[in-house]
Parts: sequence; C-alpha cells; structure tokens
Amino acid sequence: MLTPRLRFLVRQAKLQQLNLAELYDNINPVEHHIVRDLNFKSNISVVEMAINVRKYINIDIATQCRWKDVGDAFKKWRTILEEHGIFVFKEAFKNNTFSGFCLYDKQFPVIYVNNSVADSRQIFTLFHELAHLLFGTGGVDTRLEDYIKFLQGDDKTIEILCNRFGGEFLVPDSDFNQRIVGISINDESIQDLANQYCVSREVILRKLLERNAVNQQYYNTKVGQWAKVAEKSGEGGGNYYLTKGVYLGERYIEKAFSKYYQKSISIEQLAEYLSVKVKNVGGMESLLFHKGAES
Repeated sequence: MLTPRLRFLVRQAKLQQLNLAELYDNINPVEHHIVRDLNFKSNISVVEMAINVRKYINIDIATQCRWKDVGDAFKKWRTILEEHGIFVFKEAFKNNTFSGFCLYDKQFPVIYVNNSVADSRQIFTLFHELAHLLFGTGGVDTRLEDYIKFLQGDDKTIEILCNRFGGEFLVPDSDFNQRIVGISINDESIQDLANQYCVSREVILRKLLERNAVNQQYYNTKVGQWAKVAEKSGEGGGNYYLTKGVYLGERYIEKAFSKYYQKSISIEQLAEYLSVKVKNVGGMESLLFHKGAES
C-alpha cells in the first residue's frame, strides 16, 4: 500500500510533467528520446534488453567502471538519462521502504528517486524505473521482498523483469562471470565488486545468489545487516538552495530561468515552477552562477 507521502509525491510528479510540457512547449527537446525510440515486450530476455539499452546510450561497462564512486556514477547516469529524454527528480520520501517511482509519458516521462536512501540504491532505482518506462508502464521500486507476491499477471511479470534488468544492466553477467573467477566470497570481496561497478553490495550479492555462490540464508542475513546501517543520518537540513537544486536538477532549473530571462514567464510563475516562494528565487538563481564558476 502506498503511503500518504508517496501518494503526495505522485501527484507532485504529475504536476512536474505539466510544468515540463509548459516549459518546453509540449515537445521534449532531446534529439534521441529513449522512450520513443526503444520499447520492449515482456517476453524479451533481460540480457538482450540491457545490451540494446547500453548500445543506445553508448556507455560501455569499461566506462562505468572508471567512474570515481557511486555519487559520481549517479550524477552521470542522471545526466545520461536526461540527455535521452527522461527527467529525473529527487525528493525525501520520508520512508526508506520505497526507493522511487516513475510516470510514463511519450513526451515527458519522469523518474522520482528517494534521496534518503544510499546513492548506490538510487542508481539501481534509476534503471528499475527505466525498465518500466521502456515497457510503457509506470512503477514503484520498493525494498519490500513480499511486494511482488501481491502482484498478478502482467504487473508481476513486468516487476520481476524490471528488477532483473536493473541488475543485468549495471552488472552484466558476461563481465561479472569473469571477475568472480577464483575469488573468495566475503565482505571484502563483495564490497570490492560493488566498488568496481559503482553499485550496492545487495546487487552483487543477488548476482552471487543466482549463481549459488551463497545460499538464501547468507543473502537474507547480509541484506538485513546492511539495511540497518545503510540509512543516511540526518544532515541538519543542509543548504536549502543546494538541496532544491539537487532535487530539481540542473536541466530543469536552467530551463525555468531561461523562460524567465526571455520574459516568457513572470517571477511568480518562475517561483511556482521551482516550488519556492518569490523571495527565494534569487537564492535559486545563485545556483546557476555557482555552476558557472565551477565550470
């Protein structure tokens, strides 16, 4: 069952789709729109699906493994998805049971990611939700193991495929099988593999479970242990504007301000697009200059 907070965020996401349509005059601006160009049936092999998606976005596993860490990887994956027509927003779901969700739309598909969970989990959520969009559906990424049991028919099939796609895309079987030859399975080796792929230890452990390299009890025990320590501690609120910037994303903020600079919208409309009060627009604008100073 969806929490009241999650239902609120789904309504917010629908509003963001309307905002995007207004800001972009009902046309997604990207040249290569992955949801338009790729779509899959539920009988496809997840290996074939992952290969097709990697080919489309032109990011091979070697490039992925050269990224600095999971934080860097999330930023790069977010940028890549947005360059291919999907808008990614972040929010504090205030409940770590749900990691994210997506809303399908031919022009403006959106993914919402729970910023309260670990970066590595956020990365998996991106590709779980991407799979939903490529199947032409919306969906929710949850850590509840029993969630799938409540689904039936195509909904259940799609949910299983989305989980498998996330694991196969981020950690391709062909590459993984080579890396685990002769290794001892322990906390250190699991962490090392997770670092190599910039994914969570849970993704690696699931791969090992599928190969009978660990048993179900070991898997359940480890996942339970990690879940207890993986929740991010409170950050004291942090910087309000930087947090809003992370939640909305650079592309969205830049587009909103560009419409304002062109005098296409008023400052009141700009504030609505940014979900801030008019008095806070200047602080949001400082994010643009902050980015320029860094580049």
